[in-house]
Amino acid sequence: MSFFSPNRSISRSPLNVANEEETPTPHGEISPKAQARHESRLINEISLILAEKRTALSVLRTGLAVLVLPLSVVSLLVAVSRYYDPSQVFYLLAPLLGLSIFLTIFGLYLVFRAWRRTMALDRLSLALKKQNPYLLDLTECLSDPKENPLGSPPRGETKLKDKAKNSDSGGSPSPH
Repeated sequence: MSFFSPNRSISRSPLNVANEEETPTPHGEISPKAQARHESRLINEISLILAEKRTALSVLRTGLAVLVLPLSVVSLLVAVSRYYDPSQVFYLLAPLLGLSIFLTIFGLYLVFRAWRRTMALDRLSLALKKQNPYLLDLTECLSDPKENPLGSPPRGETKLKDKAKNSDSGGSPSPH
């Protein structure tokens, strides 16, 4: 049976599955399975944003290459200008300069579009990090090699939970 078959059962599709493991326990806590699923979803979201950012940066690189091409052609024409008379080869220079102008405009368009997209994706990833303590903790660990030399998130409680415990217990950190 194919995926798009009309007889395919949709009872286990993500939209129809009840989130029974995401319901809070009697103590008001979310189950570890639901927490892991939530963290996995967050990692997938940030991975998607980073993939989009890599794509925008490759468009930026392409735009810069397209932008440099007309500049190199014009500098070559200027360098060899003593070997020809521009009025005699104007029928060749006009389309070449027109193409160079078009490529310059197209290159600028690609660069500015990629730059705006990169800035938007940076704002989106920053907003995700601010909303989710797990991502904030993960990025802090990855950016500080002294704190976590392996670059992986710490096991157990996050820094924010530790800070909350310390503030509840009087503010002084307890030795582990």
